[in-house]
Amino acid sequence: MWLETRIISWGERKLKPYREEAHSVSGGLAEVYTQHLSQIEMVYGKVTHWHGTGRYHYRHQEGSRYAGLQEDGTVDVLSAIIAVCGLVPHKDPWIDSGCATVSLATVRMHARGFACLYLYEGDAPLLYELGSRRFWFRLYASLLFVWLCADIRGQLPFIRSLFRRSFLRDAYAWLGALRKQSEKKKISLSALLCGDIPVSDIEGNYPLLFGVAVASSDLIETIPLTHKVEQRSTKRVTLAECTHIEVPYAYVAETKRILLAKDINIPVIPLECGDLYLASQPLVRLAYS
Repeated sequence: MWLETRIISWGERKLKPYREEAHSVSGGLAEVYTQHLSQIEMVYGKVTHWHGTGRYHYRHQEGSRYAGLQEDGTVDVLSAIIAVCGLVPHKDPWIDSGCATVSLATVRMHARGFACLYLYEGDAPLLYELGSRRFWFRLYASLLFVWLCADIRGQLPFIRSLFRRSFLRDAYAWLGALRKQSEKKKISLSALLCGDIPVSDIEGNYPLLFGVAVASSDLIETIPLTHKVEQRSTKRVTLAECTHIEVPYAYVAETKRILLAKDINIPVIPLECGDLYLASQPLVRLAYS
């Protein structure tokens, strides 16, 4: 579709400064990247899917992201994943799968976008990023709109779900896991669609980006609209199926200590190095499969 091609061309222009920055990286970050390069090449060769989350979120009842937000308590997501030995399926009001699932991205940048919402608002910026958080959310919003228009009849169940009475409540409950939502600070729907989503207000929070290798037999297609960027696992994704974890460079040592304390041997790679490694990839390969 010509409009999709135009969107990708726009995206390439927006990414150009970030690609140029990647080619000129020097000093400490360049050394860190060199140290991790062979490990990145190894684990990326094994990855089939990606899952983006964060170190902490506000507590919900019954383990759901959509029920009974309790802003007086937080959950250590990494510790919870370790405790149950993997990523556990949950019910999701956005899809009609008939069962609990684990959301898995087919490309890294899609999962990375969600993971980066967990950056703490008081932290220094990432040492390097391949496109801003706002860029990636605007890009995906544009692509999803094009895909929706290309097959409106096939997307009718999803379109109807957008008009359910709980739509805004579910959206704010999902965002409420990241930061406290008061009436004065509530994010507008237009801001969500434009990618103007603020990061987490939980001190010490940071992105967790899991690379995983899962069997295709455990995966289901859910919303036809998102099949290029997302599939769902009906089973728990075990720690043994996690190829590696990416976190901001500032939190690599902390994450390694937590894993080693539990005798878990999963490679931990700086998120910035993953971006540098993919900086020369064309956007059409970065954005969807």
